[in-house]
Amino acid sequence: MHSVVVSDLDGTLLNSQHKITPYTREVIRRLHDAGIKFVFATGRHHIDVGRLANELGISMYLITANGARVHNPSGQIIIRHDIFPEIVPELIDLGREFQGKVLTNMYQEDSWFIEERHESVDHFSDENKFAYQLQDLDTVNTTGVSKIFYLAEKHEDLLPLEKRIRDELEDSVSMTFSLPNCLEVMAPGVCKGVALAEVLKLKGLDFKNAVAFGDGLNDYEMLQGVDKGLLMGNADKKLRALLPDNEMIGDCNENGVAAFLERHYSH
Repeated sequence: MHSVVVSDLDGTLLNSQHKITPYTREVIRRLHDAGIKFVFATGRHHIDVGRLANELGISMYLITANGARVHNPSGQIIIRHDIFPEIVPELIDLGREFQGKVLTNMYQEDSWFIEERHESVDHFSDENKFAYQLQDLDTVNTTGVSKIFYLAEKHEDLLPLEKRIRDELEDSVSMTFSLPNCLEVMAPGVCKGVALAEVLKLKGLDFKNAVAFGDGLNDYEMLQGVDKGLLMGNADKKLRALLPDNEMIGDCNENGVAAFLERHYSH
């Protein structure tokens, strides 16, 4: 039986209102009390994720910013991979070339910076109580940047930017889509799968000990690597195509993760 459960958050453990339902909370707490270890693996900022972990009231490792940061159950940072400071200005400038269609965001240490307000980030900031700061990105310290991400109304609006970054900086960054309309850029080699392998190794475990859940392209390496990688019913079509043999479970609005866990650990 798998001793570790790893879950993405948005579109996976959380419903479309970005909430953990009472049923899901009860299942996680019951399994945790029975000795099952939980790990959150998400593109979100660690401050935002820490609040959700505290809400559950259980100790766990937190893989955040798609693997650029890992915190242990005591809240100490044990793994960090920053974007090279010298390319941060270039990533900012590339985003500005598509201004009007693309909104550039930056996670720098404990802060979230943007240059202009937008309804989509206002909504997310209010819901999750992790507030962005309006600031000229040229004035933000280029050290300690875990992630730069670009939001757009449509996936197609991000493709020219993705190509530019790949053409000019491919060896200096890693990229993924957490959502079709969210392109995320981290340091080279950063992904949830690599971070999870590091966490499991710290505990004397490996991928065969883990079951994982996800719905987005940023979950690919993690779901491919673990012993059992589950796709949400609402998973991105491109992720489904990349993992055609992986089992698909219920939708995030149907408590898909919790329902599977109850079945999986009832034997």
